[in-house]
Amino acid sequence: MFGSVKEYLDGRKVKRIASAAKMVTNAKAIKDDRWASLEYLAKSIDSVGDAVPALLPRFEYSLEHGINDTREKELALKGIVRYGDSAIPFIKDWLQKTSRIAWPIKALYELGQDQVVVDCLKAALNYGEVSFTQHEVDKNYDILCYLRDYQIHDLIPQIAHFLVDSDERVRYAAAEVLIAQNTDEVKDRLIHFLADDTSENRRIRGAVAQLFIDRQWKVPNPALFEGGRVTEQVSVGADGRLVHA
Repeated sequence: MFGSVKEYLDGRKVKRIASAAKMVTNAKAIKDDRWASLEYLAKSIDSVGDAVPALLPRFEYSLEHGINDTREKELALKGIVRYGDSAIPFIKDWLQKTSRIAWPIKALYELGQDQVVVDCLKAALNYGEVSFTQHEVDKNYDILCYLRDYQIHDLIPQIAHFLVDSDERVRYAAAEVLIAQNTDEVKDRLIHFLADDTSENRRIRGAVAQLFIDRQWKVPNPALFEGGRVTEQVSVGADGRLVHA
C-alpha cells in the first residue's frame, strides 16, 4: 500500500513539474500564474535535472513590462544558481541551442570560474555556414564579444576561423578577441589586414595597425605599402615599425 501511495505522490509531482514548466514558457500567461510556477521550480524542487531545464526557457522571451520581465528572470536565475556546479552542464547544453545567451551567461558568471565560462562559450560557437541564419550570426557575434574579456591562447586557431566570416561584425569581433590576447602568436593571424584596403575590413585594418604600433611589431616587407602609407593615419618606417602619420 505504501508503494502505491508513493507512486501516486510521485506521479502528482511529475505532473506538477510538467505543468509549471509549460507555464514558464508561456509569455501570454497570467503573470501571477507564471510567477507561482517560477517560484515552485526555483524554490521547491530538489532535482537539478527537473528544475534547471524548466527554468532556462524563461530567458527565451521578454515581456513588454520591463520590471516584471527582469523580476521573473532574476527569480529563474536564483533558482538555477542555487544548484551550484551541478547546474553547469544543463546551462552549457542550453547555450548550444539558444540564441538568447545573456541570462544563461549571467548564471555561468555566478557559478563558474573563468575557464568554465570560456568552455561553455566555446562549445556554443557555430563554425558552420550560418550566413543565411541571422540569429546564428548574431549569436556568434555575441559570444565573441564575451570572449574579448578572456585570455584564451589555446583557442586562437578557432577564433581565427571567424576572421573570414561573411558578416563584418563577426570578423571585427573575432579580430578584437585576438587583439586582446597577450601573445605574439596572433601577429601572423592578423598581419594580412594591414594590406587589406577593402571598405568591408576598414575597421579591422585600423585596429590591427594600432596593435602593431602598441606592441612595436615590425612588418616584414615595408616596401609593400606605397609611399609608406598603411592607413590615412598610420605609416610604416624604414625599420618596419608602424607609427602615426
